[in-house]
Amino acid sequence: MNNDGNALIIPVVLPEELETLRLQGDPAARQLPAHLTVHFPFADEPKSRVVNAEMKKLVGTIESFSIQFDSLDHFDMPEEIIYYLKVSVTPELVSLFQTIWNKFPSYPPYEGKHNTIIPHVTLARFPKPVDAEKVRQLENAMVRNRHLLRWNISEVEWINVQRGVPGCRILGTFSLKKKES
Repeated sequence: MNNDGNALIIPVVLPEELETLRLQGDPAARQLPAHLTVHFPFADEPKSRVVNAEMKKLVGTIESFSIQFDSLDHFDMPEEIIYYLKVSVTPELVSLFQTIWNKFPSYPPYEGKHNTIIPHVTLARFPKPVDAEKVRQLENAMVRNRHLLRWNISEVEWINVQRGVPGCRILGTFSLKKKES
């Protein structure tokens, strides 16, 4: 996510080696925690009371779940290549995304620009032509840390990002229902 505005994200914690590479390789990393984007752009702040109440109720009906890393992949953009950790798509993740998207149809994900949404954690944005050594660093770090790339998903955050403003503002945190043992 490299734009101003509001988004719904699932924050994740990366192993230190991958987080260091993310901070070096993705300019947005200084503003945003490592995350999967659930919905961008999302509701304007004047609607925060209504949206917060609706999101709390909606997300609270969805049971927490786990996701894991699938592969290192990339998006080939006109001027850069974006490397990311692709996440294994699970029925629970799809259900979370679809439930939120269906509840807020006036905010189509990515403004409807993409037919397929690929759940991922952005690691780096390299200008073309890409330095092969930087890609090797990402690949090697991913291999060394593969066993740590599994996350328990228990919340969704509503954040606001403004270009040039360090960090992001959290507009709401919504807990998923605790998994019954």
